[in-house]
Amino acid sequence: MKILFLGTGAGDTPKVADETCMDGYVPRVRALGGRNLRSPAAILLEPDIRIDYGDDGALERLDADESLVEHLVLTHGHNDHLQPKGILAFASRQPNGIDIYGNNMVIDAIDFAATHEWDADAGRFLSKKSEAILRLHRVGPGDTFSVCDATFTALLANHFIDKVDMIPAQQALNYVIERGGKTLFYGLDSSYPLPAAMEALQGYRLDAAVLDATFGDLEIDLTGSGHMNFPIVEELVTELRGYDTITDDTVLLLSHLSLEHVPPHDDIANEMDARGLRLPYDGLRLEL
Repeated sequence: MKILFLGTGAGDTPKVADETCMDGYVPRVRALGGRNLRSPAAILLEPDIRIDYGDDGALERLDADESLVEHLVLTHGHNDHLQPKGILAFASRQPNGIDIYGNNMVIDAIDFAATHEWDADAGRFLSKKSEAILRLHRVGPGDTFSVCDATFTALLANHFIDKVDMIPAQQALNYVIERGGKTLFYGLDSSYPLPAAMEALQGYRLDAAVLDATFGDLEIDLTGSGHMNFPIVEELVTELRGYDTITDDTVLLLSHLSLEHVPPHDDIANEMDARGLRLPYDGLRLEL
């Protein structure tokens, strides 16, 4: 399994382009540039499966051949992971179109964008027909499905859930991905996994895990957060080691890193390595 990190950032990635923004580590990230810059979190399972689409230019920026990408798997509908108009433009450039996998909200959003356009002058939506060839596949928690020669199992993520009133405001999915004899857990945009997800993970021995570490070492209130920080990731890793889901051979990678709250890559990569956690950067290639 070959992984290209298209982006490793969180929802605050636009801050780096705003020269007036001086929040947290943003000025230092801007000054350092290079691998310290983080675009919206996404990966490419080379050469043909992309996970999430919050950035139109990622493939071109990293010299990846977009013509080989035939499948798009989406985690949820927040705009740093889902850009329907960008997806339609991308699909229209593919001679055979693309297969898209996601939950109901994601698929509905793409279908809506393909069949409607907003007329600001008229103040109403108009009908349209996109030229993109789309094959839309609805998936939900617990579903196992094939994407090319890979097998995906969807797990409900602990993200955007009102923990006081018990209202899941938007469903998000994590994925266990099996390809070429290797197993990857893609667990971004989730706080500590839900019980059903933890039970499912006990059935796997992971070769690699990409885990949400949005807030770095910043202390967070998990009642209001659908993300994790470094200490919570370490707690999760310890629990998964107890199930042999994670072993000494598992590659542990942290992504969805806030520009404001997580120090630049160059400042903390070595420290994270010492903690047994690898800090990827946009453009990192990894072969399991």
